[in-house]
Amino acid sequence: MDSAPRIALRQNRFHLRNVRTRMPFKYGVATLTSVPILHLVAEVEVEGAGRATGAAADILPPKWFDKDPAKSYQDNVEDLLWAVQRAAALYAEYSGRPRPLFALWTEASAALLAEGDQRGLNHLTSNHGASLLERALLDGLGKALRQSYHQLLKNNAVGVDLGALHRELRGVAPAQCIAPQPLRSLHIRHTVGLADPIHTAEIPAAEHLNDGLPQSLKEYLQIQQLSYFKIKVNGKLEADLDRLAEIAGLLDTSSAPYHLSLDGNEQYTEMESFLELLRRIEEDPQLRRFWASTLYIEQPLERSLALEPSLGAGIRATCERKPLLIDESDGDLDSFRRAIDLGYLGVSAKNCKGLIKALANQGLARHFSNIQGRPFFLSGEDLMNLPIVPLQQDLTQLAALGITHAERNGHHYVRGLNHLSPVERQSCVQAHGPLYTPLGESLALAIHQGRIDLTSLQCPGLGVGVEVDVDSMVPVEEWKFASLA
Repeated sequence: MDSAPRIALRQNRFHLRNVRTRMPFKYGVATLTSVPILHLVAEVEVEGAGRATGAAADILPPKWFDKDPAKSYQDNVEDLLWAVQRAAALYAEYSGRPRPLFALWTEASAALLAEGDQRGLNHLTSNHGASLLERALLDGLGKALRQSYHQLLKNNAVGVDLGALHRELRGVAPAQCIAPQPLRSLHIRHTVGLADPIHTAEIPAAEHLNDGLPQSLKEYLQIQQLSYFKIKVNGKLEADLDRLAEIAGLLDTSSAPYHLSLDGNEQYTEMESFLELLRRIEEDPQLRRFWASTLYIEQPLERSLALEPSLGAGIRATCERKPLLIDESDGDLDSFRRAIDLGYLGVSAKNCKGLIKALANQGLARHFSNIQGRPFFLSGEDLMNLPIVPLQQDLTQLAALGITHAERNGHHYVRGLNHLSPVERQSCVQAHGPLYTPLGESLALAIHQGRIDLTSLQCPGLGVGVEVDVDSMVPVEEWKFASLA
């Protein structure tokens, strides 16, 4: 850790690009039809290696970081923009004394969280600001040192001290928490959103997209040979059971094995109703293979209750049926550690929650798996990550952690790389040919037998490997929320 190079943030710029979905994405209480992607381009100075430019980006979605019903989508976006801009100011301030990236991240993140608390922001929102800066600095550090993200972790050029985050990880090096070699490919776990069509025949003629990509689940099965799926439920027992039976009926038409996760979308305020759903699934002959193919269940409890000790009995009862993980309740560095004490077995890895945090969570999963003999795990879950930057940085993190399948939904709800500039699309052809495939005059994610190729992501930095065309975007100072309409 002492040998990690010192790093400093010298300049940063924020730009936004609006994207419209090809079909509505309904998750929980939100339905997404248009969304901005926030891009950060940062100049970093690395001791002994000079300056380099790092990038990071995320969509700014409604009602995920903050589901407060009193807040509008515009409120959500304004909160997220405040968090990232304030994070940039803090990282720049603490860069007055250069230090290893881990030390800079630790100090700036803590200060941002305290200021966010004073502003009344929840920790997912505040920590998103710190995570965007973390990613940009990791990208710049890797470019300056000419090391891939996996190499940065293996060599601990980030200066990570896992024992400072969790006492169970004292003496554990980052290299012990990652795959020996980065994954060369992974299975996509296809999202079946609450408003998504199952059969092509049910799509009204006026809503047929005819845009060269699949639309119904049946079309995805036929074209992409998928074997992993993520199914969302809505907390309405009979409607959920009917929909699951329809999905199972389609999946069961093939003798090929399939695997799935159930996403509870925070739709429950107590465990009894959710346990009733599971009981009904188990008893339904139409869902026998579906249930046997279910790998785990993602956060059914509303985030303010998911780590409530009084609900531990229901959490443990659920885990006796299928592993249960937290997602939206993973707002703090110790959230997974507290979840383990309540009986949860897993936690989602999302870049918007932090890469160093996910690395530490992987260390915790391996530690408790060894001492308890139970399979604690990290899952890959998508917040509609889109090319270039959000998607490729997310995949780079999953490749390093060794997570072999991941929810993917950006390519389902947004048409390929249409939202990028021609310059960026051409750069993707040249630098990431295995990851993308032609789609008319554009490109789309290349999915073959349900898998995507990750080999091109092992480039210096955090997997981006091309220049971000900020000239085709709108500077944050000029962007208006009304432009999404």
